[in-house]
Amino acid sequence: MTAAKAPTHRPTWLTVLTSTMMLYGGLTLIGALVTLREPKAVPVMALENVARASDQTEMAQKMDALSDEIVAQHRGAVRLGAFISIGVALLTLYAVAAILSRDRNGRMLALVTGWTGIAYHLGSLPLGVRMARQAAVGGAPLLAQVLIASGKEPPEITAADLTAKLHAVIVAPPFVAAGIGIVGCLALLAYFGGRRGRALYGLEQPPPTSQT
Repeated sequence: MTAAKAPTHRPTWLTVLTSTMMLYGGLTLIGALVTLREPKAVPVMALENVARASDQTEMAQKMDALSDEIVAQHRGAVRLGAFISIGVALLTLYAVAAILSRDRNGRMLALVTGWTGIAYHLGSLPLGVRMARQAAVGGAPLLAQVLIASGKEPPEITAADLTAKLHAVIVAPPFVAAGIGIVGCLALLAYFGGRRGRALYGLEQPPPTSQT
């Protein structure tokens, strides 16, 4: 089997992917460190912000208490998830460093990062959905009352109807975030694992078309 060689140039697709990886790794690392310091239920925080914007301080305090309650039920899983996130973030940043320094192992690290990222997003989805559903059950009815009372929703809409809509909005983000993350990982696998990546690292002859 032919050994990988150090790249001699950086095509446009490589620059775009490494920039995205760097941004993702940095944000994931910061988010994980913040979670370890002060764990919060993200879906409840979104509801709390809406309550504060409606000048409903008391309701925002109830949302904060709901967040603490949800986190307390999953504290071990939340902390474990944060540590795993730190590991994934560091792996991603290490892969970026290897790719940008034209290390011959950059392609292999990118592929490892892609597969690890897919496993990470799929593995973290159940906890995120579970916490979002708990936030919806506990927080959506309260927020529905706030929105109707503040006139942000038409008075003819019922609290039950608004609660159902909010439930769907609250539960959707974990699926969207996981989907975006998996698509990004598949892009890594497609480029670094495909013909472009193999040609860049000297594993086959470069394609006749532009590298961009």
